[in-house]
Amino acid sequence: MKKQEIINYIQTNCELDIYYRYLIGQTVWYFQNYGEDFSTDYDEFKKFISIKLNVPFNNIAIVGSAKTKYSFSPSKEFKEFDDKSDFDLVIVSRDTFKNIWSAYKAISLERHLAGYGNKCSNVFNGFVSIKDSDPTYGNGVLEEWQRKVRTFKAELQLKFNIQHDINYRIYSDWESVQYYHVKGIAKLKGKINEAN
Repeated sequence: MKKQEIINYIQTNCELDIYYRYLIGQTVWYFQNYGEDFSTDYDEFKKFISIKLNVPFNNIAIVGSAKTKYSFSPSKEFKEFDDKSDFDLVIVSRDTFKNIWSAYKAISLERHLAGYGNKCSNVFNGFVSIKDSDPTYGNGVLEEWQRKVRTFKAELQLKFNIQHDINYRIYSDWESVQYYHVKGIAKLKGKINEAN
């Protein structure tokens, strides 16, 4: 995918079309560049995550710069995926979302919850975001999540050549995934149009 082609497409298409083409489709830039059979690699990756996290296969998606090569975040100005980039993974699971949100609430009643403002904003948008490198929070639900993802991190790195921190965005439903990303695309499109 070339940057100017993406910019041209963003300028001439509606936000929903952009979302479908670049964020939900089966094409993943990372696997096109680091794998042998990118479609099969993506399916194998989703199957691996599905089994390890006990989440349905179709409730898993890669987004962000690993998906498109360039970040669609309006503040990152199409930053290319590099060694310091996170690997953004969408997990749709209402139960996991509710459990982690409840864990955050329980912690915030007892003591300061690091990143409280960001966590509140994320919950308002229908997701919680946990990196595999986050510290343990001292709560049973969060400790269990950290234990689970850390047990398969090395296997994930070896099997799929992913050396990056994984940012697990756990959404309550697919409507929230679409809402959040379409809103971000609208901001990005506005920024592109202002610059031209």
